[in-house]
Amino acid sequence: MGAVVELGFASRFPDVLAGGLELAAEALTAPGGTARALRALADFDAYSAALRAVLVDRLAAEIAEEPLEGRHGQPTRLGGHIAHAVAVSELAALQGTSEHAAARALNFSTALVNTHPAVHEALASGDITEAHARALVDQAATLPEHAAEPYALEALARARKGRLRTPGEFRTLARDLRERLHPDSITHRRAAAREDRRVWLQPEDDGMCTLTALLPAEAGHAAYQRIDALARAAHRADGEARTLPQLRADALAHAVLRAPEGTAAAPAAAVPTPEDLLAGVKAEIVVHIPAAVALGASDAPALLDGHGPIDPATARALAAAAPTWQRLFTDTEGTPLALGRTAYRPPAGLRRFLNYRDGTCRVPGCTRPAHTTEADHATEWQDGGTTDAANLALLCPRHHALKSLALHHLTHTTEDADGTEGTDTPSPALIWTTLLGQALPAEPLDRDHVLAPRTTDHPPPRPPEPPGNTQHPRHGQQQGPREREPEVPPPF
Repeated sequence: MGAVVELGFASRFPDVLAGGLELAAEALTAPGGTARALRALADFDAYSAALRAVLVDRLAAEIAEEPLEGRHGQPTRLGGHIAHAVAVSELAALQGTSEHAAARALNFSTALVNTHPAVHEALASGDITEAHARALVDQAATLPEHAAEPYALEALARARKGRLRTPGEFRTLARDLRERLHPDSITHRRAAAREDRRVWLQPEDDGMCTLTALLPAEAGHAAYQRIDALARAAHRADGEARTLPQLRADALAHAVLRAPEGTAAAPAAAVPTPEDLLAGVKAEIVVHIPAAVALGASDAPALLDGHGPIDPATARALAAAAPTWQRLFTDTEGTPLALGRTAYRPPAGLRRFLNYRDGTCRVPGCTRPAHTTEADHATEWQDGGTTDAANLALLCPRHHALKSLALHHLTHTTEDADGTEGTDTPSPALIWTTLLGQALPAEPLDRDHVLAPRTTDHPPPRPPEPPGNTQHPRHGQQQGPREREPEVPPPF
């Protein structure tokens, strides 16, 4: 029998979510009861999703009713879609999600409640799941307005075929049905879809990433066939130990990063390993390397800007290939971090310091990297603010616009991050306050979990052994703490 679970639920906010939910104890006594409880919980999940859509839509409507003109004299910002931007920011802060996820939730909720009431009703009753509803709404959003609702009703009628189709099955059905019912020709739609072609990067664990491209079908298929042909040719070579998937990945990197054909650095038939490609990387890459790592005295990770931790060998290879190193100076080493009222824009040295200190946009949950942000005066320049590191923070263009419109606010606090009084900290304590009054700490990027020295080299202590048994159960050695020299991690 598993662990004992709490069978009752009551909201922490009984003024807005009243009542309770209780799982019958009989549900844990037999497989049949457990199965029925899971079915019931699936119904509740669907109802919860439908209710959340109503609340998100209502939140957006309430914000749209607010006076959003902002600070007088500001130019048009955010393409005029101020209410939507504010609603996305509020929702992200409320739910602790990224603004990308909040925007998707807002767009889904608005369409579900206002454009597809039948789908919303099916979700609330548990006839479909939230995944089914999202697949349907996503496909309907690509149709002209007059065709969206008839399409949704037709797709909804096909959600079951003796049983509820899985979300994957239904997504395929909804996509195929959209192709058949779309009133515009495929030629017209393809021309519009080509405008969305793009490439994006997703950091992954263990120093890896996913590189994705949205391309016209014929270009994507041709590119894959070319990569596959290069990989298969290399796979037939004597002594080649890499698998075909590994060779395809290496061939793609080689195709993008290789030197011009015919040079000594780019043999025509070779597919180099990732390590061999590092010497040919010419793009500007920002790596934060603790001094001990750069010198080879430590195997701690370094930080690749915009990605995260990378292994020390890769960091040293990138550093060796870099044409120049730029040391990040502090105020005691030559670069002024306080210009007062003598200049509005921060000079290059101060901006470099801000890029390292903040790392990303300072708004909680926003991960826009520093090089895409704008330096903002927490106390506005026109209000007497100074161009100092203590008064400057990096904000992405969207959040900078919300602050400039005085819809959201970035203010100094008299408390440090640990709640104690005082502001004598290297990174000033700031508070981001939203239109609806949510006050969140706007902290710089935390690198201590990667770059700071570890306090110990051994795992957490095991539970106490019986008296007299002081040896490790596997190695037969007495265990004791080991000292570790602290590392000084100045960034390069």
